[in-house]
Amino acid sequence: MGGKRKRELIAVYIPKEKKVALEAWATSEERSVSWIVAKLIDRALDSRQQQEEGSDNDK
Repeated sequence: MGGKRKRELIAVYIPKEKKVALEAWATSEERSVSWIVAKLIDRALDSRQQQEEGSDNDK
């Protein structure tokens, strides 16, 4: 307890309706909005990395 976190803070501005949708999603899964957004970012970065690796193989 009391140790440093290994995560960084990122603040974003999104439309209210997107925030409401994220809150509903988080509530339905008993998670925080932060957790949902972090997982979405993980998936997006993984997908981008796979695309980049695929395009490297085409060379």
